[in-house]
Amino acid sequence: MVWESWGAKMNSQWEKFKQSNIAKIVVGYSLVAWVLIQLIEAVLPTFETPLWVAQTLTFLLILGFPVALLAGWAFQKMPTAANNQEARSAANYANKASRKTLLSIGAVACLVVGLFGFYLMPFIFDQNAFREGPVNTATGDSDAVDLSEPDLRNYRGYRASIMLGATGLRTLHNTRTDIAISNDGRSLAYVNNVGGSFQEIVIKDTTSASATRLLGRVSTTQGSGLLFFSQDDEWLHFIDAGNLSRVRVEGGAFQVISSEITVARSGYASFDEKIIFTNAADGQLYSLPVAGGQPQLLQNSSADSTSRTYTWPRVLPGNDHLLITSSESATQVGIGNVELLDLETGEITTLIQTASNATYLPTGHIAFVRDASLWAVPFDLENLEITGPQAPVIQGIETNSSYGHAAYSVSQEGRLFYLTGTDRGGNSGQNQITWVDRDEAIETETQDRAFGHMSLSPSEEQLAITVYADNGGSDIWVWDLDRKTLGRRTFEGTSSHSIWSPDGRELIYSYANEGLRAVASDGTEQPVTLIATSTKAIPTTISPNGEIVFGMGAPLKLYKLSLGEAGGQEVVATELPVALNPPLWHGSQISSDGNWLAYVSIETGENQVYIRPFPNINDGKWQASTTASMQPIWHPSKNELFYEAMGGGLYSIGYEIGAPNEDGRPGAINFGVPQEIFARQSMRNPATIPAMEYSESQDRFLIIEPIGAGTNAEDEILQAQTNLVVVDNWLREVESLAPADPL
Repeated sequence: MVWESWGAKMNSQWEKFKQSNIAKIVVGYSLVAWVLIQLIEAVLPTFETPLWVAQTLTFLLILGFPVALLAGWAFQKMPTAANNQEARSAANYANKASRKTLLSIGAVACLVVGLFGFYLMPFIFDQNAFREGPVNTATGDSDAVDLSEPDLRNYRGYRASIMLGATGLRTLHNTRTDIAISNDGRSLAYVNNVGGSFQEIVIKDTTSASATRLLGRVSTTQGSGLLFFSQDDEWLHFIDAGNLSRVRVEGGAFQVISSEITVARSGYASFDEKIIFTNAADGQLYSLPVAGGQPQLLQNSSADSTSRTYTWPRVLPGNDHLLITSSESATQVGIGNVELLDLETGEITTLIQTASNATYLPTGHIAFVRDASLWAVPFDLENLEITGPQAPVIQGIETNSSYGHAAYSVSQEGRLFYLTGTDRGGNSGQNQITWVDRDEAIETETQDRAFGHMSLSPSEEQLAITVYADNGGSDIWVWDLDRKTLGRRTFEGTSSHSIWSPDGRELIYSYANEGLRAVASDGTEQPVTLIATSTKAIPTTISPNGEIVFGMGAPLKLYKLSLGEAGGQEVVATELPVALNPPLWHGSQISSDGNWLAYVSIETGENQVYIRPFPNINDGKWQASTTASMQPIWHPSKNELFYEAMGGGLYSIGYEIGAPNEDGRPGAINFGVPQEIFARQSMRNPATIPAMEYSESQDRFLIIEPIGAGTNAEDEILQAQTNLVVVDNWLREVESLAPADPL
């Protein structure tokens, strides 16, 4: 009987509770609060709202729950049945409760729930912002973070995005922008590629949603951009037309630090009123006072050091050592080594292999780039040694492994900015080969491989191309244009840049850093060495009588070599001094009659196409292009020259040959007015150039371009928008992903 009475009483109380205001508040408030929390997580990051806003709103929602319950309890209407003794008792109890007691209970409840919400918020937002901040593991502070706690081992910083807008595409590098964050994290500098031969340098206040300022324009000729803040954040350093320059962060006139030295397309460092940079002429590191003076070589000039290229210097705390990248050439930086340079002795020590573009972090880590990802490794600054395993910390950032570029920057306070993407250099990623006619009608020939360095056979039935493997290796393949088949011709994994012999029986190509080789175009013979060298040699063209033109050395020089004399015991190549410092993309091409040599030079400050008589190059010189251009191509039978503008678009220019000289050689060449054929742009970088060929039989062009290029205008517009990812408190994340070995 007692249990039945107690059960009936509980059922009665449950029914009363379900009909009360409190039950309605519990259900309604919980549902609304849950929906609002989901909206806070989804919507606020879109507007780059600071984390504290979301935390405050969530705190208020949790705090409001006991307040709502108390309000519902205070205004609860009790049952009015006169014969219900329990109802009358409850009503009397509610009436007797004093206002002071009610407020006291409410205050205590709010405090308890508020504290509960305060400690719950880090789990709701996957943040540990209310714990102690990160410490420098290299200093051994007593309050070091204990990474044995599960929440710290899996810590991830809060992520947001910053839209930079349409920054365009940088010619040759195929990257969208360069970025640099000031040491205090308040100023973000980046570049807009405005087309042609210029870039805009823009600076953004990271504490404001829309505050941006244009600092000025720089010329892309011989390198530009590569932004870097001074240690005091007062100056922004950059490259302008290959010259070291700087400007005050608040704005003003550009100052050229040195116009006598061409700087390599690499990062550099500044401290103590000095600039440390890579000289494009020899690939070595130099120090130059900001006020001017003579550059000083930094590393020991041993035979081993002078044979390598040193780039991306970054100063370690104390200004006594540099993190640098060492590679075999200026276009193989991404597969180099991160090394330590002692500024006092000039000695170099290898720290990390197959890595580039390293930066020291305040947590006692070295961040570096490998395979389009950002890695980190613990580093003892006092003993200058690695103290733990390497670990990837950010995957999928935009890089160009040819030059070692990587779109990331870290402030001293631990805020990371990076651009998502893939490698735009090296093996250049998968692309496609497309036919384009003079009316810009397109037809895809082949795709889904990483192609580069096209060369059309004399019969125009086959296409020799470099095909890149996933591991970074490359070999020569032949694409049959009729049968649509791909056949491999070399197997070394270090072959590239092939051209056809005049009879189409051989392919002449670049082999590693050991010179030129030749292989039968039908694959029936083993490769043979034409000329052995100690550095990379790249063939670009061959005359009808078998004279090969190739580039080699640092600084680059052009040479010619007779195919008939190649392969002997002593092979001598003759230098072709067409320009003082030809660019890597000189693209030299001999006309079909063997009388003219077209090439690209930067002697006027811009990439322009020039023509010289061949082989007697000193008998004349003419400029063919009228705007910044590259990739010249001769029409096989007509007086027509094609070239691609740096800002995009293919042009055609007609010409007339003057009366012959006394020796019977053509005396002059006169050019007409260039005409644009189409606006489509090839995929131009060291891994692809030459990225365009012309077929006379079909009167159309083969170009290498990104997969799906030009297929959907709306998609291209959306893809053109550059969005940076911002990671707050990234140093804590690095510590959790790349902990140092226990002592």
